[in-house]
Amino acid sequence: MKTLIATALIATAGFAGTASAMTAPQVSDQAQFIVPNADFSGLSAAKIALINNILTSGDSNGEKRATITSLLR
Repeated sequence: MKTLIATALIATAGFAGTASAMTAPQVSDQAQFIVPNADFSGLSAAKIALINNILTSGDSNGEKRATITSLLR
């Protein structure tokens, strides 16, 4: 019985991890504040992750805006 429960828990954890991995990454809402009127559609997952990392950096908003704007070109 313990083996059955353990197996069920492992399977559930595996499905939860797979489901979270399948969700598409999204640009943080802060990006619209930093770079108003920017078009964030059609970005690759790598660029989205990079933009989100830029937003959490210690740079000023002006530096963040410049970096993100250069990525979107």
